[in-house]
Parts: sequence; structure tokens; C-alpha cells
Amino acid sequence: IARNEPFEVEYRFRHDSGETRWLVSKGRAHRDASGKVVRLSGINLDITERKLEEQLRLTQNKLLERVASGTALAETLGELTRSIEALEPDMLTSILLLEDGIHLRHGAAASLPDAYIRAIDGASIGEGAGSCGTAAWRREPVIVEDIETDPLWADYRDLALPHGLRTCWSTPILHSNGTVLGTFAV
Repeated sequence: IARNEPFEVEYRFRHDSGETRWLVSKGRAHRDASGKVVRLSGINLDITERKLEEQLRLTQNKLLERVASGTALAETLGELTRSIEALEPDMLTSILLLEDGIHLRHGAAASLPDAYIRAIDGASIGEGAGSCGTAAWRREPVIVEDIETDPLWADYRDLALPHGLRTCWSTPILHSNGTVLGTFAV
């Protein structure tokens, strides 16, 4: 504005609803005969979808570089969960790996409490085994809107609720041959 040129700026903000949005503001200043700014005109555009796509592409490239360079699986999975949580700070993610076709073992969880991770490490899959155990058992995504009341969490709710966990979406990670490798949860 000081240089009397059009402006363009991108910024992120948290909406009253708690949702994070990205905007780009484009415009210019209008001046009177003495050069004083008398008004601004422009437009604000919601670019949230584009920013998420950019961040996902960067994350994908970074992870592919890690895989190609032979980075340890635990480190790569940790980077994946941190990157996804960076997209939405109120979201917690985890990856559990199916060890022997029966038990889910901790793979990565950027922000879940250590006590919770230790408590579920080695849990068996099956119907009613929380979101992850059930997703691995069914070989399909499982969405639980209320951990406190959902029957799938009957054996796990006392572990989850003290840590503030209230809802969970989990999807199985499948090998190209259909074998369950683990689960990814939000």
C-alpha cells in the first residue's frame, strides 16, 4: 500500500466455529489528490482447499523421499502422523500395525498420551475392540461419534475418556493382496 501497488497476502485464521481456514486478500489502495489513502478495495478468497492440497503434496513428497532413502519405518510413520496433525491441530492420529494377524502394536502416534499408547499396545482385533480393532477385523472403516456410549468401546472407554478422547475414525491399512497391515485412526 505504501508503494501504491496492489497487494496480495495469504493468512490463516481460526473461525468462531473452531475451524481453521486459509484466505488470500487481494486489493489496492485508492488515494485522494494529496496521496492520502481514502479507501481500500479488494476481495478475500477462501483458499483452504488449495492450501490443504499443497500441504498434502509436500507431505507425500517428504514421505516418499524417506521411504526411498531407507528411513526406518517408525520414523517415517511418526513423520506421517505429525504431518497430518499439522493440517488440523485439534486432531490426533495414530497408526497401529497388525503384528501376527491378531494383535495391534504401536506404530506411531504424534500426540496421543503415552499412558494410552502403552495401554492399547498389543490389543487384539475383533468385533467390539474399539475403532481400530474393529476396523482391522471388519476390513472396513469404522466411525464412532461417541466413545462414551458406543458399544465398540465398552472394553476401552475407561482408557480413552480420561485422556479426553471422545470420538474416533479408523480405517484399515490394506496390502495390495487384501491382507490387513494395520490401522490408521483420527
